[in-house]
Amino acid sequence: MMPSVRTKLENALQALKQENKKINPSAVEKRAGVANGSLKNHPMLKEMILAEKARQQQLNPDVSPVTKDQRKQVSKEKYNVLEARNGKLKAENSQFQAEMREMADSIAQLTWELHRYKTATRKDSPNVHKIKV
Repeated sequence: MMPSVRTKLENALQALKQENKKINPSAVEKRAGVANGSLKNHPMLKEMILAEKARQQQLNPDVSPVTKDQRKQVSKEKYNVLEARNGKLKAENSQFQAEMREMADSIAQLTWELHRYKTATRKDSPNVHKIKV
């Protein structure tokens, strides 16, 4: 018998606790191997996970989300270089997409030709006439 979703979620929570990993609803669902949003069907378990998450944040207050002021600043020169590279990659990408469209058209045309050939040479086809000797 397969373990229930609840059992999988509980086991995942315990495993994450033992490994001192970050605990949040998404992490528990992922570790349990269940669908995103599965916790909405288990409100008590979700409360336990949120409580554990809050406890972790109290123990490690220095681990907080990055604010806008803390983001890495990039020099204007480096930004311009990256923009130029991005433009080149976009052009290359559009070229590859055009080539792929051409190849897809060729494949479709060859497939149609093959279909017509097979239809024309099929033994029981009305297009093929038997030679009487």
